[in-house]
Amino acid sequence: MKHAAVTAVVLSHLFIAGPLLASPCGDAIRALEPRVDAAMSKSAALSSGGQAVAASREAQAMQAEKNPPSPGAPVQKLPEHDAGATAAATPLAGGDNALKARAALSRAQAQDREGNVAGCSAAVEEARRELGPAQ
Repeated sequence: MKHAAVTAVVLSHLFIAGPLLASPCGDAIRALEPRVDAAMSKSAALSSGGQAVAASREAQAMQAEKNPPSPGAPVQKLPEHDAGATAAATPLAGGDNALKARAALSRAQAQDREGNVAGCSAAVEEARRELGPAQ
């Protein structure tokens, strides 16, 4: 009975002290997570445009087999030739920056769990650099 009471007191102290043990780096990680998630979602949406390019190429190939174009006939433009689409995809660098930010944030979380404040802060800053300025 005495052992159970001591365990209950220790657990209650840990429960109360939990919020006090939260690190500033952990707060920075939690604040940055929504931006990383949004960048990951945006890069995934942009990358699905590759399916449209593949479908367009396949349709062109099937059409060319049925009706070979006459020499000098204009060629259908593909989505990757659209300068506007290329410019829209450029800020995310094909999703690489979002992936690098996610990896840096994962390293920050690992460093935070280990209590490495300097390593955690460096990884959070790396994630911020990969995401670019907040919009």
